[in-house]
Amino acid sequence: MKPLYPLIIRLLAYAGLMFLISLAIQFDFAEGEVKEDSLIEITQEVLLLISSLLLIGFNSKAKDFKIFNLTLAGFLGVHFVREFDFWINTQLFDKAWQVISLVIVIIVLVMMIKNWKKLILEIASISKTYGFAFFFSGLVILHIFSRLYGRKLIWIDLLRDTHDKYVISENGEKVVALRDFMRPVKDASEESIELLAYSIMFIGVVEMIIFGIKSSRKQ
Repeated sequence: MKPLYPLIIRLLAYAGLMFLISLAIQFDFAEGEVKEDSLIEITQEVLLLISSLLLIGFNSKAKDFKIFNLTLAGFLGVHFVREFDFWINTQLFDKAWQVISLVIVIIVLVMMIKNWKKLILEIASISKTYGFAFFFSGLVILHIFSRLYGRKLIWIDLLRDTHDKYVISENGEKVVALRDFMRPVKDASEESIELLAYSIMFIGVVEMIIFGIKSSRKQ
């Protein structure tokens, strides 16, 4: 039974995470619209911030994956700044998030170039873990599936006006217009998919950190 304890703890912890994000989705759906300051958006930002901080905070204990962890922390940091762009641009200046993201990217690139060979070895090692598989799956859902899922082409029949009102697209074609009062349904659904993706990526980060710590202790 003892070897199963870590698995049971993971199951309960990750199930709890899924329950919490479902509550965030339920709360915003009850509000009728997902805005920049919605609970879904805030939860996305919190997951990104915690993931980055965990990678940085446990970096010294996962000595075999230092460069990978810092690179991934920077990668997620850019995502955090992008998701937080509304507040950053409002409180600082227009397009401030782009400037901050560029600074992070430059720092990460310099570090990657200086430690390229070590980074490749670390990636080759950690890519064999299921933590990496979790993270990679979440990344694919975030940047590919959610973008395809949110296309108007997919939603047009479901959210089409009963009387088929048409508008002229940029290329001059006549297309069916989405009902304005139904557009929040599409946006909320798309943001919920993104939140799920960030949650899966978060689980992947946690698992990769655990693997990194265990691997370093064996040295």
